Amino acid sequence: MVDGGNACKMEDSGLIAALVAELERSGLDLRALGLGWARVAPVVAIVPAFGLRALPTVVRAFMGLCLAACIAPAIRADATQLPWAWAIVVAFLHGLPVAIAAAVPLWAATMIGGAVDAVRGASDTVAMPVIEGKPTLFGVPLALLASTIFLTTGGPARVVQALASPSLSPDLSLLRVAWNLSAGIQIAISVAAPVLAASIVVESSTALLARSAAPAQIQSLVAPLRSFGILAVAAFALDRMIRLIALWIGNTPG
Repeated sequence: MVDGGNACKMEDSGLIAALVAELERSGLDLRALGLGWARVAPVVAIVPAFGLRALPTVVRAFMGLCLAACIAPAIRADATQLPWAWAIVVAFLHGLPVAIAAAVPLWAATMIGGAVDAVRGASDTVAMPVIEGKPTLFGVPLALLASTIFLTTGGPARVVQALASPSLSPDLSLLRVAWNLSAGIQIAISVAAPVLAASIVVESSTALLARSAAPAQIQSLVAPLRSFGILAVAAFALDRMIRLIALWIGNTPG
């Protein structure tokens, strides 16, 4: 005799099986959809433009499911070539370099703002749900601007196109991850180079001024002037910095 709990479980399993069968008859391949979600998961998890902690986990999971549905038809061949568990791992490794390539320019914009604040001696941080860590005052607007550029210049479409491309081997995927991370650091330093160079000039000038004015104590006067000088250089170079960030974002992921 079957009790009520077992009967409910049998009914639920039968309902799920019927739902799966109906979806497959309608042309939706659940295996390909699952692999697509595994590819999309790193993008939704680490790319700041997709919300991060500003969106509930359920919303981000649903966003990932929508993106997975877009690329599922392109990966149906991959869905039948490998065992399920290994196919999930390969799909995740395929999406990881794409996610890092898309996220690095956005994180680099935050790093550029942090570099500006560091050379001017400002250590204040701001808590922002769409920016992980402790971004600085100048880093927050640059990070938000970079995310806006990414969303308005077809960044999500480029991500979907990269995710739908044929899978790479795990070794090549990890190599792309390392290359994207190193390139991000180099380009962030290059974009912030005018401010870093100006900081050397300002520091040298203030040090010579303080030495020539000795024994008078003028540090309290020099510190605000140093911060103002760094901000003036950053404002002068801001247009070029934004252009370089936009050009970089427009070429990623790739």
